[in-house]
Amino acid sequence: MIDVKEVEEPKTIPIIGSIEGMYTVFKHLFQKPVTVQYPEHKEDQGDRFRFRIYLSTDDCVGCTLCEQVCPNLTITMVNLDKENPRNKRKIYPSVNFGTCTVCRNCEEICPTDAIYLKDVFETARTKNSFFYSPTELEKNEDEVRR
Repeated sequence: MIDVKEVEEPKTIPIIGSIEGMYTVFKHLFQKPVTVQYPEHKEDQGDRFRFRIYLSTDDCVGCTLCEQVCPNLTITMVNLDKENPRNKRKIYPSVNFGTCTVCRNCEEICPTDAIYLKDVFETARTKNSFFYSPTELEKNEDEVRR
């Protein structure tokens, strides 16, 4: 059999732990809070911050490179009946923002710069869908919400 030694814990006075906890609370009580009240006070975003994907359907040629380069299949090509002499197949990207990781691969690979990102951060919608159709990707977020 294996002998198991019992380790004796050092004896402490129970009130010392309570005093240390109260000291920590009072120490942080008079410091400036770390959090920000978001809707009222908005922090500045960096100059290079980009989040919202936009699409220029006039420039899109329907090459499907954006769909192929997307790492988690966020972009899918859909048919859209729009007269565009550059896009003979009439297919345009649609984006699921629920799975988008904002890797910016689609923006980098687009040969005509039809897909681009802007620094729009607040994309809350009343619609219960994260899917943006090609026509919604052309519009600003205020126009999409209507």
